[in-house]
Amino acid sequence: MSGILENMDELSSLMNIPAGREASGSLPPSSVQTPFSAGKEEKPVILVVDNNKGAQEYLHDNLSEKYSVIGITHAKEALERVKDINPDIIISEIVLPDLRGDSMCGKLKSSMETSHIPVIFLTALNEKENIILGLESGADDYIVKPFDITVLEARIRNILQNREKFRRMILASDAALDEVGYTSSLDKEFLDKAVEVIENELSNPEFSINEFCRAIGMSRTSVYNKIKTLTDQGPNDFIRIIRLKKAKGLLALRKHTVAEVSAITGFSDAKYFSTSFKKQFGVSPSKIK
Repeated sequence: MSGILENMDELSSLMNIPAGREASGSLPPSSVQTPFSAGKEEKPVILVVDNNKGAQEYLHDNLSEKYSVIGITHAKEALERVKDINPDIIISEIVLPDLRGDSMCGKLKSSMETSHIPVIFLTALNEKENIILGLESGADDYIVKPFDITVLEARIRNILQNREKFRRMILASDAALDEVGYTSSLDKEFLDKAVEVIENELSNPEFSINEFCRAIGMSRTSVYNKIKTLTDQGPNDFIRIIRLKKAKGLLALRKHTVAEVSAITGFSDAKYFSTSFKKQFGVSPSKIK
């Protein structure tokens, strides 16, 4: 196996990548897609962590039509930049020059700020021991080189589709968070904490995002990334939706007027409450009551 890893021409052939490309470095700036292009619909962001430049470019060439692909050579650099990039998926080699990919994955999956990011290993290490270590580090998938690019694309689609189903469950009006199928206990812990914080400030219309982040114990950027990834909503929208779900439950009890429920759930303007409620649930609050 060490011979395979030392010979980049042979490794390139495993992936059907033209030999002779440099074995280190990241994608050149002209090849890297900007994750958030102004005026364009955002593409899902894929972060490729691989010190084989040929591997980076091969994935970029084949995936960039549907995804924004960013290449990084070193695992430690990926760990430093991941919070700013907030990729939808990381595709990583295991054998990297500074830190093994499975060690990097373990650090990502054990941090509240990054546990939501799926990781796919794409590696020439095909021994059972390496596959087990990779999956035990928290990786969502493990693909051995040589590989079929259409198989990788299918695995990526499956991960993103499962995430979309998860988002719909989280935001469903009748869904309890305990019933949602979490892939990470830290993701569940985060959302449980976020909902607890909102419910503790339920009737406070002045409750701010800064207070929300402070109560959770994370930076604004990390809170935004986490909530946006898990729910496809910004923090303000997420807070409003949780309040509206609570309002729907209160109205169903038929113990309060619409105006009272509006105040209880932190809406200082009853008209805005009714408009938001109807937009969220498709019916006016008076119909629920």
